[in-house]
Amino acid sequence: MDFLEGFYLAWSRSDAAVSQPPKQVFSRAAVRGDWRVMPCAVEIAGAIHGFPGGAIDAVKIIGTNEEEKFVRDKISVGKALLLHPTDHHVEAIFDVAALSSFRTAAISVLAYKYCGHRRDDVLGIIGAGRIGYYTAAILRQWMWMPRLLVYDVETTRSGTFTETVSARFGGEAHSVTLAELCRHSQAVFLATNSAQPVVDGGLGESIRFISSVGADADNLSELTPDLLDGRLLLSESRQNIAIGDLCRWHSAGLIGPEDIRTLEAVIGEVEAGAPPDKRVVFISTGTAVQDALVCRFLHDRLCGRGGLPLGSSAPSRG
Repeated sequence: MDFLEGFYLAWSRSDAAVSQPPKQVFSRAAVRGDWRVMPCAVEIAGAIHGFPGGAIDAVKIIGTNEEEKFVRDKISVGKALLLHPTDHHVEAIFDVAALSSFRTAAISVLAYKYCGHRRDDVLGIIGAGRIGYYTAAILRQWMWMPRLLVYDVETTRSGTFTETVSARFGGEAHSVTLAELCRHSQAVFLATNSAQPVVDGGLGESIRFISSVGADADNLSELTPDLLDGRLLLSESRQNIAIGDLCRWHSAGLIGPEDIRTLEAVIGEVEAGAPPDKRVVFISTGTAVQDALVCRFLHDRLCGRGGLPLGSSAPSRG
């Protein structure tokens, strides 16, 4: 998380070169889900804000696996390739299931940190899956936020989720109804696979910060557009207007690309002393730069700079 935050601070305060063409999405009419190609090239000259700088080149090929006919219980399948920044050979190959879930949760929590968070906030997580779990882990271990409410359409799942989170990370975690969660939470993180909106303007009226990361395909939806009234619309990229709820609102003429503030711009303003916006809707459908950063960080920690030599194996942990 420190590496991710350092990058965004460096990006907002330097002449960083970040190239991430729009993701290429392929689908078939008779098959739920799609597969995508997401390339990215990053270059930041010199260390800044704790980010070491340098070049990062990566590409991810990911399937959304909504059918789950052969690979069970994984909404993200595929591989991410980390390329050498000068020779362009493949340095490392990553499975995208945990990688995509973690980086999705990570960008959501980073946005919350720079949007008027308070230590006494009660936080709500809607969707007790992998992304919800990583969101809870980061909120606990990086943000040190103690109070958590959880809702899932499967009540048994949300109960197991809260028990696991409390046992591993401490703090309070309670399984509640959707209405209770929205009534008592100051910030809510949605990570569902819902085809219909989960939170509308009535349920979300008193929530200051809303993060939606589950509606990352055109057949998925988490929010209604009335939630935008009086709130800043934030995303990590204006390219996200091509998918999910943002795409529907754009097609209906409710928003345009100019209505979306980008995360690196907001982080830069807050870091420079501007007061954070306290009523925010953050919507993420995933961008390639997040994948590239996670791949670079893991590779450097496990078998790259300052770690094990390339080609060697990590020592067994027993």
